[in-house]
Amino acid sequence: MLRRFTLLAILLSTKPLAAEPVAEQPKVKILIAFASYRERPKHPNIFFYEHDGVSQGKIVGSVATPRGVASAEGHPSLSHDGRFCAFTFELENQTGQVQLWDRKEQKLADAGTINDSPNAQMGPSLSANGNLIAFAAWNRPKAVGPGWNVFLYDREAKKHIDLPNLNTANFNDRMPSLSGDGRFIAFASNRKGGVGLTDIYLYDRTEGKLLPLPELNSKNLDIEPSISGDGNLVAFVSDRPGSGGRDVYLFDRAAKKLLPLPGLNSNAQDQSPALSPDGRFIAFVSERLGGEGERDIYLYDRQTQKLLPTPGLNSKAEDFDPCVIVLKAE
Repeated sequence: MLRRFTLLAILLSTKPLAAEPVAEQPKVKILIAFASYRERPKHPNIFFYEHDGVSQGKIVGSVATPRGVASAEGHPSLSHDGRFCAFTFELENQTGQVQLWDRKEQKLADAGTINDSPNAQMGPSLSANGNLIAFAAWNRPKAVGPGWNVFLYDREAKKHIDLPNLNTANFNDRMPSLSGDGRFIAFASNRKGGVGLTDIYLYDRTEGKLLPLPELNSKNLDIEPSISGDGNLVAFVSDRPGSGGRDVYLFDRAAKKLLPLPGLNSNAQDQSPALSPDGRFIAFVSERLGGEGERDIYLYDRQTQKLLPTPGLNSKAEDFDPCVIVLKAE
């Protein structure tokens, strides 16, 4: 009898403990603005997509410029509250302009005198409150030199802001990305003295000078920067040896190193990264097999280190030029 009780006590003492419940990650509300040919095969439009940060999402609207005219919309940029969306707008056979869509009022907002140039202006990037707009312009009057230069416009003051020591003559400075407070501008340039064919540069408006990024660039092509809200993280594209022809990379300025992005890149072309202001999410474009169309938009969560399902985001047409923000936690 004593032996039986002893055996029972041993069995009870070695019984596996019940697994503790795993705390659920709080859901977030993500807003992605992007361009797509889904409505018109020759002319892209801007659409808006909401996602819960886990696995569900849906299209929630679009920029409602007239669909009956030959026009193209691309490269959207969102204010951090999701109200304003700046984008490139071009009527057929006319120069590109920067336009501003008010999602709350569902109409075009006053962009002031930003388009006071006879030549193309495109690739806008908004500050957090939507007041400052960085953009690239071709042969703009009073520019440092011909070709592409980076400019900054203040909507409230209705004037362009000087950017001393940013642009160069005889070379192209383009693809600007503005930090949330408007202090930092990341951009791409093929100017002399760089590490590779085209490099990423970072301009500090407070200091009025370029900040060194020696650990970021390579001897290859480094383009399409997207900066976090605080200006510390820079996502970009490079064709340096990696997973595919072009891959997405993430650079931490404070740590002075590239951060790992396991599961993001493929052996196809991965490009056009958009970093959320908090640095958690990266929306990007890929030509990998298995997508809905030739180019599709993917959403990567750095916290879980995986691609998230995005039902309803992509179409059989091409979907590209994403911008992503986190609206609020739920």
